[in-house]
Amino acid sequence: MENRAYALAAGLFTLLLGSGVFATAVWFSGETVDTGNYLLVSRHALSGLNPQAPVRFRGVTVGKVVSIDFDPLEPRSILVEITVRTGTPLSRGTYAQLGSQGVTGLSYVILDDDGSKPEPLAAEGDKLARIEVRPSFIDSVSASGQELLDSYSQVAKRVNSLLSEENQRQLASTLRNLDQASGKVAALATSLEPAVKALEPTVKAIEPAVKALPALAVDAGAAFRRADALLANLNQRVESFERAARSAEHLSIQGVAVSETMLNESLPRFNMLLEDLQRSSRGLERLLSEINEQPHSIVFGKNPLAPGPGEPGFALQRVVR
Repeated sequence: MENRAYALAAGLFTLLLGSGVFATAVWFSGETVDTGNYLLVSRHALSGLNPQAPVRFRGVTVGKVVSIDFDPLEPRSILVEITVRTGTPLSRGTYAQLGSQGVTGLSYVILDDDGSKPEPLAAEGDKLARIEVRPSFIDSVSASGQELLDSYSQVAKRVNSLLSEENQRQLASTLRNLDQASGKVAALATSLEPAVKALEPTVKAIEPAVKALPALAVDAGAAFRRADALLANLNQRVESFERAARSAEHLSIQGVAVSETMLNESLPRFNMLLEDLQRSSRGLERLLSEINEQPHSIVFGKNPLAPGPGEPGFALQRVVR
């Protein structure tokens, strides 16, 4: 009986211990929050980045690195799959960079958003949504340092070529020539000193004339100002003549217009007036002729006309031979 009780107790203890170990493993390995996977695309080196490295969005840990591999379609690109907690505000303007964890040399992923594309980041079909990896500050400094070293190397090469033995000899020769030229200039100045002393009386004689130059310049300025006034007066006279010429031209144009108006309108009317006067004069002439022949017509009217052929009272007149 004791053996059976011992075996039963040992079996129960084993079952309880296994259940506790399994629950602990599930607790430490499992996640109680929903996550989403994204794909980082990098064309730069990812030194120090390993799987399970943390992923931080603006300093907050939101996920971890799942895998790192090369892009089979583009070998120069590196694909990093990450898992990020659901609800993280990722957009199409989100980008990734690498950060360094102290002095260990290990790296982690930094996610940030520049606000250029506020649309939410979503996958396209079965493919994971992609996020661009930009060079970190250390990468930028390293690239700038390499460019700076290249520039220093070129400057050093140029300095070496400038300070070659041949250039040094030419520089030494130039310095010697300058030394000789300075000596010759000093000798020339020494030889010219007597001539300068001899010219001093002439300079003193010319000095009054030089002093009189300002007054002469003032007089010349006044003369120029008077000439300017005279030219301005002449310009005004010329403008007056031009205005008079334009007025005369305008009057001639008006005269031509008046003459054309008289030819086109007044002459025809004058001709019609002459014709009316001619008709009136002929009518007056007939009236005077009738009054002369029949003066009594003014009072009694005109004599009746003799009846013509076929009219009552018509009679043939006999011709007396």
